[in-house]
Amino acid sequence: MNCRQSKVSRIVLMLAVIPFCCGFSWGLGKTDPCVETRTTLDILLDTPDPVKRSKLEEAVLVACPNGAAGLFLKARQTEKTGQTDAAITLYREVLAKDTSIAAAHGNLGLLLSERGLIGEASVELTKGLMGYPDPRYHRAIARIMSNGSLHALALFHYNEALKVLPDDVESHVGRAKAYVLLGQFAKAEEAFVRLKTLVPTEAKFQLGLADVYRKSGRLDRAIEELRFYLHNNSSDREGHRLLAEVLMEKGEREAARNEYLLAGVDVVSNPDEFARKGDAFMKAREFGQAISAYQSALKGRPVWQELHYKLGKAQMSAGRDDDAMATLTALIKTGFKEGSAFYDLGLLRERSGQLDEAISAYRLTIIHEPGNVNAHRRLAEIFTWRGSFDQAADQYRELIRLREDNPLYHLNLGRVYDRMKDPKNAVSEYETAVRLDPDNIEGHRELARIYLRMAQASKAEQHYKDVIRLHDEDDAARNALITLYFKQRRYDDLTTFVREWLEKAPDDPQRHYRMGIVYELKKDYGLAVVEYKKAVELQPGNAKMLLALGRTYQKSGRISESRKILEEASKADPTLAEPQLLLSSIKSSSKLKKKIIHKKSKRVGKKKVPGKKLTKKNKFPRRVLK
Repeated sequence: MNCRQSKVSRIVLMLAVIPFCCGFSWGLGKTDPCVETRTTLDILLDTPDPVKRSKLEEAVLVACPNGAAGLFLKARQTEKTGQTDAAITLYREVLAKDTSIAAAHGNLGLLLSERGLIGEASVELTKGLMGYPDPRYHRAIARIMSNGSLHALALFHYNEALKVLPDDVESHVGRAKAYVLLGQFAKAEEAFVRLKTLVPTEAKFQLGLADVYRKSGRLDRAIEELRFYLHNNSSDREGHRLLAEVLMEKGEREAARNEYLLAGVDVVSNPDEFARKGDAFMKAREFGQAISAYQSALKGRPVWQELHYKLGKAQMSAGRDDDAMATLTALIKTGFKEGSAFYDLGLLRERSGQLDEAISAYRLTIIHEPGNVNAHRRLAEIFTWRGSFDQAADQYRELIRLREDNPLYHLNLGRVYDRMKDPKNAVSEYETAVRLDPDNIEGHRELARIYLRMAQASKAEQHYKDVIRLHDEDDAARNALITLYFKQRRYDDLTTFVREWLEKAPDDPQRHYRMGIVYELKKDYGLAVVEYKKAVELQPGNAKMLLALGRTYQKSGRISESRKILEEASKADPTLAEPQLLLSSIKSSSKLKKKIIHKKSKRVGKKKVPGKKLTKKNKFPRRVLK
């Protein structure tokens, strides 16, 4: 018995006697069995002997069934019974208790991968591989990388899986395809030869080998391999089609025609002619007819990557997003590496709300076409929507590196910095935006707002003026300037500013109304009345204008006129409370005034007897004195 086996035996014996000899001593400061079982789990996972592994599992489940180790074993048993959802839940519970169990991460990643939750699966599989290099994890993550066109990474993981599982067919197939897509045809040939040895009856490996010969320019070897294959599989249309394509490339058109016929492909029509028709229909924006033309061309030449891309674009333009997504996905899997195809796929994913997949497609666009500004821009906008401001800033900085003279990129980067609570960098980007484009109204608006917040009133004023210069009807900027002038008690500037605005449209009642407000603020009630009256003449029945006029009459002491106008305002808008309040105050003031006048008149009417001295006798009533 070696040292490791001895250690395993001791742990089994120890865990077996814990329930009988320790009672409830775990709560009294003794060793926690869940800690012990966690150590046992690591040994269990490395134990090849099924009998010993079974004993260790039983001991863990007895000692601490609801600890991380016990839940892991339950999750694994549940997974074996095919209860995927329950197993996923249990693995999550395990990791909530102990994130260091690498096998829990890896097993969860496998299940999530089967469910198509690729993003989360990749994370869990990676965490699993960091602590427990299970070949299944390598194979699963290789599959994900391959589907994402990350063929070099996929190849690495397939090779790692094959170190432990040298005869694993799936890993050999994945490795062979990766070699083809990476252009390593000699290694791809070796991989397919190995597969033919492992599974002699599997025909697709012969076709794969023939495709390698074709792509590496060895057309005679490809024809030889395909004919050998078709000798035993004469009814396979795919084989005949592949042979026809190779013969066409070699220039043997008659032989290719016969193979096309055996493949069931219409070779009477001219694919090039249909392709030209499709292009003409696209130019005329007849997208449905363009789709039909491209599909007809592809019947005569199925392996035509550029035309598949055109078909996908036509389907996108026609609003057939699901068809376009299927076309572009299939095209990319054939090894098509144009960045535009990945970008269009990203747009389709984004349209359907699959933002994680869209992000992945845009990143692949950049890998294959680093200068694609549209992909960077879409990533920046998605990250901004999600609140991932650091990532959004990275994309905008890259856009600025590519197109530093674009004011929009500086503006948007400034907004991102603003939301990151970084006013210094935000101001710098906004200033660059308006320097590059002095008429960038959004840049001036953002600078005005941020300078006002930073208590730099003079700079804010200048940018608000620029906003109004560019858009005279911008009420927000005008109101901000009016407020700024009022707070600084710059009443003359305020009057001039509003008067100039009024002079541009002297028949606008709203402008007269605002001019009246300015005069009212300055307590120049005579001029305020003139402006309010003009506003009411231009827009009769406006309750707010009538209210302002009535209020100003009241302030200037013209009470009867005020009462009349306020009553009109109340009738114009019965829901407006202010006219009634002012009318009530006028009424109360009137009553108080009458009372004061009445008291004064009573005092005047009562005469005093001169020289008569008051005594107790004549000061109080007689009955009181009694």
